[in-house]
Amino acid sequence: MAGALKTYAAPWKGELILACRKCQKKLKRDEALNGLAKFKKTVERYNTAHPERPLHVMNVSCMDLCPKKAITVCCPARDPLRLLVLRSQEDLGLLR
Repeated sequence: MAGALKTYAAPWKGELILACRKCQKKLKRDEALNGLAKFKKTVERYNTAHPERPLHVMNVSCMDLCPKKAITVCCPARDPLRLLVLRSQEDLGLLR
């Protein structure tokens, strides 16, 4: 028992999404993709409109997949070995 790790409940509700901070920073220059540049706020607004299955975004450092005019995300609950590329705010609905 001395080597057992302690576990705690996560302080958020919903599915965790890891989003690349570097991708979001690059999109700030493009007005049309401003919703993806502020991905965490976009997801919070989306959760308000769709409270049945909330999402929680955690911004992380670069994931080494740098798409043009898109952001890279990872959904560890679904497939921790695959990365997803979101090119528009409508793609957020496909994460569900």
